[in-house]
Amino acid sequence: MARNSEILAISLMMMAVLGVIRASDPDPDPQTVTAEDFSFSGLAVAANLTGNPVDAAPTFGFVKDWPALNALGLSLVRLDLNPGGVIMPHTHNLATEILFVLEGEIYTGFVANSDNPQHPNKLFAKVVKKGEAFIFPRGLLHFQLNNGTVPAASINVLNGQNPGILLMSISLFGTGIDSKVLEKSFFLPPDSVANISAVLSQFVDIFH
Repeated sequence: MARNSEILAISLMMMAVLGVIRASDPDPDPQTVTAEDFSFSGLAVAANLTGNPVDAAPTFGFVKDWPALNALGLSLVRLDLNPGGVIMPHTHNLATEILFVLEGEIYTGFVANSDNPQHPNKLFAKVVKKGEAFIFPRGLLHFQLNNGTVPAASINVLNGQNPGILLMSISLFGTGIDSKVLEKSFFLPPDSVANISAVLSQFVDIFH
């Protein structure tokens, strides 16, 4: 009986390994694959920010945009920010992210978790200049701001093909959470919550 259990366990392990190998293979028939399947030009051009309310936008290179990423655990994002532009505070619950500045400079950072409610969460932020990089640990709240006088751009790499995106302000005020929750949480009067919610509910798909 013990021998049968060992054989079953080994068989399941082999099936799992083969499954991973097959999942990471973009095509089982190499004759049908070309170099074009592994290249992506979607990040070559800056985003059009005309009429953009936050003067900034991401251009995604996720698996839905670049199928060759399937099962490889990677994705790319290009950020373009006009002077004064902001990428809203957000999180990626499924990936760590590295930002590399292509042009201009970007004030960016993240807020670390705290395991002690008596101690505040700590901000790690700085101005990152052209040619420099900054890392955002998985799941932590982070942001980008162009405080300079010229447009800024970055290429960001994430270690997940679908890293997940949660825009903090829109998730709180633009998705229909009961206003009493927001009033108490942010010490705001009802009319202020209503006004903020009315504005942000228009931008639920701002980065889609």
